[in-house]
Amino acid sequence: MSWLENSVNFVLKKLVSLEVPPNKVVEVKAQEFSSRFVRKREESLVLYGPTETRNTDTKYEIVLNVPFRDEAYSLYRSENLREAEERFETFKNTIPACTEIAPELCNTSDMQRVCDTMAEHKGWSVGHLVAHMSLVESVQNPLVLSCLNFVEPTSGRLPLHVALETGNKKLIQAFVTHGSSLIAKDWEGNTCYHYAATTSREIIQYLQATLKDQPELLDETNKDGLTPLHLACLEDKPPCVEALLLAGANANIPSKSAGPKEPPPVKQFQRGLVAEYLQRNPNKLIYQDMKFGGTPLHWASSREVIETLADMGCDVNATNFSQRTPLHVMASKGKLDCVVALLSCGAIVELRDLQGDTPLHLAARERSISVIQALLIYEAPLDILNNKGFSPRHEIASSEDDYVPQRLWAVHAVGAKRCQPDTFGCKDGCIAGGTFDGLPPKDPTVVLPSQQGREILEKLVNEGALAAKEDGVRLLALDGGGIRGLVLVQVLLAIEKALNGVPLTHVFDWIAGTSTGGILALGLSTGKTILECQSVYLRLKEQVFCGKRPYNSEPLEKMLQTALGEHTVMTEIKHPKITITGLLADRKPPEMHMFRNYDSAIDVLTGTHHLPNRLPSNPKEYHTPPSPKSQKLWEAGRATGAAPSYFRAYGPFVDGGLIANNPTMDAMTEIHELNLALKAVGRGDEAKPLYVVVSVGTGEIPLSQMADFDVFRPESLFDTMKVARGLSTLGTLLVDQATLATGRVIDRTRSWCSSMGVPFFRFSPQMSEEIEMDERDDAKLVNMLWEAKAFMHKQTVPLQKLAELLLKNRNGNVK
Repeated sequence: MSWLENSVNFVLKKLVSLEVPPNKVVEVKAQEFSSRFVRKREESLVLYGPTETRNTDTKYEIVLNVPFRDEAYSLYRSENLREAEERFETFKNTIPACTEIAPELCNTSDMQRVCDTMAEHKGWSVGHLVAHMSLVESVQNPLVLSCLNFVEPTSGRLPLHVALETGNKKLIQAFVTHGSSLIAKDWEGNTCYHYAATTSREIIQYLQATLKDQPELLDETNKDGLTPLHLACLEDKPPCVEALLLAGANANIPSKSAGPKEPPPVKQFQRGLVAEYLQRNPNKLIYQDMKFGGTPLHWASSREVIETLADMGCDVNATNFSQRTPLHVMASKGKLDCVVALLSCGAIVELRDLQGDTPLHLAARERSISVIQALLIYEAPLDILNNKGFSPRHEIASSEDDYVPQRLWAVHAVGAKRCQPDTFGCKDGCIAGGTFDGLPPKDPTVVLPSQQGREILEKLVNEGALAAKEDGVRLLALDGGGIRGLVLVQVLLAIEKALNGVPLTHVFDWIAGTSTGGILALGLSTGKTILECQSVYLRLKEQVFCGKRPYNSEPLEKMLQTALGEHTVMTEIKHPKITITGLLADRKPPEMHMFRNYDSAIDVLTGTHHLPNRLPSNPKEYHTPPSPKSQKLWEAGRATGAAPSYFRAYGPFVDGGLIANNPTMDAMTEIHELNLALKAVGRGDEAKPLYVVVSVGTGEIPLSQMADFDVFRPESLFDTMKVARGLSTLGTLLVDQATLATGRVIDRTRSWCSSMGVPFFRFSPQMSEEIEMDERDDAKLVNMLWEAKAFMHKQTVPLQKLAELLLKNRNGNVK
């Protein structure tokens, strides 16, 4: 038992002898210190020295005596005089004054907070301490007011900055009301908005109302390159992010991690419009994405939001904290509608994030084949490597889901290369020397015996005109087809790529177009790139094909005015020559009209031009189109695209596709007639023969069987139904033949070119399904475009031959 007693006594002695930590606040009796030596005193704060006669008082001790109360608090104890004096200097200017201003702090827990705070922030004033303790009523005290704008030496913070950190709106209002500066920055460049960015919506709204005459403070960057909006994102404070945006924060300012970046080149950010849109359309952003930074485009929930914000000036290529653009984000989520919207608004497909991933890398890891196709049709780089050395093809092949074969074929069919031999982790879909290229879709093409014979005959005809005999007119003809004009874009992209990037308008002397092809021809002639034209088409379908047919023409007309110029006339296009077909339908028989930027053969022969535009004053007078000098481009586009049942006629004009949906032969006739007229008036040196003809179609639909095409006198109810179906089918056949752009039309053109020794090239990709002229479904359109791109990838030989012909100068030498 003696051993146990000794052990217990030892433990008890240790517990009793445990010392209180030096910085712990302890309540004491003031009279206990009456015999202690006072080394320093500042009002109620005293630094006592040790008592030599008592072993228990061997430390220097800081004691706060509570005025008018028999209370005291031991704030700090140390055997080191220097440490004790430093702590006393830290406490003396704030703690006595603070307890005098706010006696309610005189309790152990609050005094502990006060002491710990001052130990951490040695340069704070009473104002800072009052702000930190949220002593709202104490702000008006003269002592606090005297240090309202006192700058803390180490951080440059004002008491207001500390108050903002508390998130106490009443406290903040008190400081502002009594004159605290709202425009001061701390040493790190943080403004009041930076401090408020992580608090609450209400405080940001209060600051915005108070600083409404200084909106530029919202967009100030600190020394880390961060705006208040960036901080709110970093701290994952969606209400604060939204409040800052509504206040007018510029979301286009990149964070420091995004690197230096110029503002959007076309549109400047329109602060008020974005805030107004978000006010009218709440809950349009995905708030859980805000912590990654970026702009509202990164957090958008739909195509509508993206297109609206992009039109208001939000930068579609801005980056978030991971250096990802909105396109990266939407591609990684597999959101096709948002990807298409961003691409049509100018998103760049080549940009890489911090991991070196392009949007195509991210899409390759997801299941959406359509997103991959959408990126590919905008020329996303196929073989670029990320930081791990992986290509998009490698990323697809390395995936484990059931859609790998389809995604793999999507990139293989347009030219994605296999990995280098030293690439780590490859599978059969990407490894060098592998054999698996994915799963191609089922080929819908049905080849009839007559078509097999036609292919042989076409080959013979083509061989008869492979080499141009003399330099002359290079003709490009573009078919009609509504939204299928997107196919034209993909074909033209492939041709331009074969030309090593030389713009089409630099190599073609004459461009003819009908309907959608006419609009595209006008766009190219005004300097638009092919991809810009593709973007116009993808946005057009959402704005124009709305409601019931015939569609409202106003959105189409506004789009044409924006794209082609509201007042630009045909003769302002100096090169190339433009021929756009239209149909004057105010007479019988109807008459084809050519919208030109040059004098027609008749003009050359007669030396006169068309009479000024005038409407018929009586039934015997007919509309006379304006001359090229007064014919506006957008009106020509509107007239050639006035497809019956889709849009109302434009004056006397309806869609030129009703008579020349493939304008190639009409353009060849136009060139031949003009040459004859020039020679007849002694200007033969201006006459140029055809040199090469390129005809581009909007896609070949798969062969399908037509039933119930017979029309007869019905003898029963069943017959009546059959006749009704027959009439409908017959109507479809008549429309198809009236707008025929392929088949015998191409056969005639090919044969005439062959007979003249003029090389003829026809590009019209085979489609897996028929696409309506007003189709809006993104997945269908993207697949159509991908099929066109895959088709053109196979046309290497004819494209190389065409490029050689187009790049030869007038002397026969390659440019």
